[in-house]
Amino acid sequence: MIKAGIKKEFMLFSRGFRLIGVIITIIGISLMYPLLYKSMEMMAGQIADMGQQIGGEAQDQVTGAVDSINGMMSSLEAMYGGSMAAVGFKTGVSSITSTGFLIISLLLMATAGGEQKKRSVIIPNCAGLTPAGYVLPKFIVYPLVIGVLSFLGGIITGGISNLIYNNELNINDIIFSSLCAAIYMLFMTALYFLIGLSTGRPGISVIIVYGGSTIIPILLQSLDIDRYNPFTLQSLLMSSYNDADMNNFMLSTVVAFILSVICCLLALMIVTLRRVDNTVGEANL
Repeated sequence: MIKAGIKKEFMLFSRGFRLIGVIITIIGISLMYPLLYKSMEMMAGQIADMGQQIGGEAQDQVTGAVDSINGMMSSLEAMYGGSMAAVGFKTGVSSITSTGFLIISLLLMATAGGEQKKRSVIIPNCAGLTPAGYVLPKFIVYPLVIGVLSFLGGIITGGISNLIYNNELNINDIIFSSLCAAIYMLFMTALYFLIGLSTGRPGISVIIVYGGSTIIPILLQSLDIDRYNPFTLQSLLMSSYNDADMNNFMLSTVVAFILSVICCLLALMIVTLRRVDNTVGEANL
């Protein structure tokens, strides 16, 4: 039953816009930031050349605009170790875990409990679909696939940044940050499916999980307990491989996997105890 469920989830994921949408989202974000900062550098140079050709008072205004752009770029370089490649890479990978996760969670609403409201579980239930056959394939397919695609997205971001900035990035930094992003996305996807499958309301689950991913790290940091948890991976990905706290990374990774498994078991327990009311199309306790 579980093997058939995995096959079904892969088919549902690959058909339609879900898988394509996830891939487009991750690749789009991966390419956007390195190319954005490179285009800003090129634009500043072109504007400076244009100002020299214009001359007069207009040249002073153009020079001021160019200085403003260059000042902003210099500030970003200083924040990321003096490398524009690092600026494009780190902001790109960080955006995969924030904006990317929001878009992906919206794309997966139908599979994260949405089918309970659309009565899509009527026929499988009649055919003998068990709670384990319904829940476990989702936790096997979606968190793992999203994690792998996020890792590849980080690698793409690092590769593009190195390509347009003449190999300024260390391969260890690229792999480390991409791995942090992948593990974080795996955990967040598992957490999202826990809430979505448990409530049957994926729209509310998106709000809860995305809002929590913003508020919880701030609370943990204010309480000085922002280490050894999955949310610290989002901060660690901004560090270089040589400067990162590897003990924090390893323990946070272990905690993320353990909590992901707990999310799966909790979702299975809740779905087993719940009754899906197919007569009204709502999931009720």
